Amino acid sequence: MSTDLGDVLGSVLPVLILIALGMVLRRINVLNDSVILGLKRLIVSVALPALLFTTFLKLEFAPEHVWVITTAFGVCLLLLGLGYLYRRIVGGSAYSPLLFTGFELGMIGFALFAAVYGTDQLPALGVLALGHEVFIWFIFVTLLRAVGNQRETIAEVVRSLITSPVIIAILAGITLNALGMGRIMEQAPIGTAIQISLGYLAAMIVPLVLLIIGYGTRLSLSGVREALPLVATRLVVVITLALTISAVVFTGLLDLPPIYSAALFTLLILPPPYIVPLFIPPERKDDLGYANNVISLYTLLSILSFVSYVLITG
Repeated sequence: MSTDLGDVLGSVLPVLILIALGMVLRRINVLNDSVILGLKRLIVSVALPALLFTTFLKLEFAPEHVWVITTAFGVCLLLLGLGYLYRRIVGGSAYSPLLFTGFELGMIGFALFAAVYGTDQLPALGVLALGHEVFIWFIFVTLLRAVGNQRETIAEVVRSLITSPVIIAILAGITLNALGMGRIMEQAPIGTAIQISLGYLAAMIVPLVLLIIGYGTRLSLSGVREALPLVATRLVVVITLALTISAVVFTGLLDLPPIYSAALFTLLILPPPYIVPLFIPPERKDDLGYANNVISLYTLLSILSFVSYVLITG
């Protein structure tokens, strides 16, 4: 038992250490806003697409994955509906329903999951990501623009979707996988070199994301008070959903390996997408401040929830 606990702590402690290092680097001015912005662009445009391409290139699709993808999409829709119900009962920002759904997979999810479970287990989270990304690009972003009174045509939504490096990487990986190119690339020297290069790029994600999380950890007492009702309510809901779906659907009906339950929990406890503040008009300062407070507090509690889950499940 002590060996198991030691193994778990050995996986979790590096996550906490790198987050703490990000906080320290902010205080001594090694990291600043412009550096962080550049790192985020590097992750979203290069490192994350490299990771996702490799993941989906090697993913072995099974019939039950259709249900996994559908589950992720359905949970996002359910949380959106609950978000509108929450706002009707509690009131508050027009962005509350959108802060109640969606998950920051790109900047946090894949990094946390890979840090503890290893990159070889990422396909489990990758399958869930398919359903999530469809929801984000076709429903979430459209509603986000509508709340900010930014009209967007269907053509613009599709254009944003097909030009996203993340989506391109996923579709390219799936396509080449279906054509059997994964095995061919492994046998050819050039293909091997490409995969090793992609592996180097993907390896940057975990440390960089954790440093960025540490850098962005800053909350005032008033900000915590303002954000806590939505954050606490959403966390209770998603943890209940994660445990229920895992037991009833993933284990009971689909008989999936345990790593899928871990992937589902990882997904559902993630904070709202970090793109929300980017779509809020500058003049709506109250909404912008509220969204930033919710995301900051949720990120901290999300990591604590993830670490607790890993420690409990071993």
